[in-house]
Amino acid sequence: MTPPLHGLLLAGGKSRRMGSDKAELVVEGDLSLRDRGLQLLDAVTTETRLSIAQDDQRSYQSSTIRDLRPDAGPLAGLEAAFQQAPGVAWLVTACDLPFLTDSVLQFLREARDPDRAATCFTSRFDGKPEPLCTIYEPSAATALTQALAGKMRCARKFLYSLHRRDLDLPDKSALDNCNRPEDLEEARLTLRNGRTTKTIMVEYCGILREDTGAATEELETTAVTAAGLWEELRMARNLSLELEAVRIAINDEFRPWSHPLAHRDKLTFFPPFAGG
Repeated sequence: MTPPLHGLLLAGGKSRRMGSDKAELVVEGDLSLRDRGLQLLDAVTTETRLSIAQDDQRSYQSSTIRDLRPDAGPLAGLEAAFQQAPGVAWLVTACDLPFLTDSVLQFLREARDPDRAATCFTSRFDGKPEPLCTIYEPSAATALTQALAGKMRCARKFLYSLHRRDLDLPDKSALDNCNRPEDLEEARLTLRNGRTTKTIMVEYCGILREDTGAATEELETTAVTAAGLWEELRMARNLSLELEAVRIAINDEFRPWSHPLAHRDKLTFFPPFAGG
């Protein structure tokens, strides 16, 4: 018999890079990311819970599951969910996915393979499994206990270790997330104005040339801002630096990361240089 499917919205992160609670943010319309995420899960699961940090003492209108251990990331939320309902499968999503839709979650539910430990999408950037929009079957609980006992904290590494079914995303941008204010601006502009394909010339300096193996490249992107393009490149090219460490010039003038992109722009990425 196929285990029932419950929903778990992860909202226990510290949001350090955003600078404020991501779950409270409104990207489009009137709903916060938290309320929007719960609404999406409600549409495809029999019950939905909000996963919160162990030390979160706030009151919520929705039912919550509190982490059993501190600072263990998304795996702590999944651990607590399995302990509360051992025979249940959990559709786990992050709260910071402004492009996730009910049709994508419906696709995931219909493609579910209960004979495997997990059913998940693969990243549009690097083809690796995406742990924060995944159905975890009860059979994954034992492996999770062992992983946490071994001090594993990376949700992607845990998912990679499981016998799973991998799916291509029906909507390529559905799992693009918001970790920083720059990502938030990218999401708001995209949802407001839509995406168009642009040809961009990219120039890499310093260690970024070593990362990519190229000084320049021409590419097509639907990113709206420089920050959106950087995130695409960071994931796809496995860049070693985070956004905060890099400066950008657009058409040979330094610009903020929120600067909008235009067709045929030239972007130059400057990493930190020794001595200055």
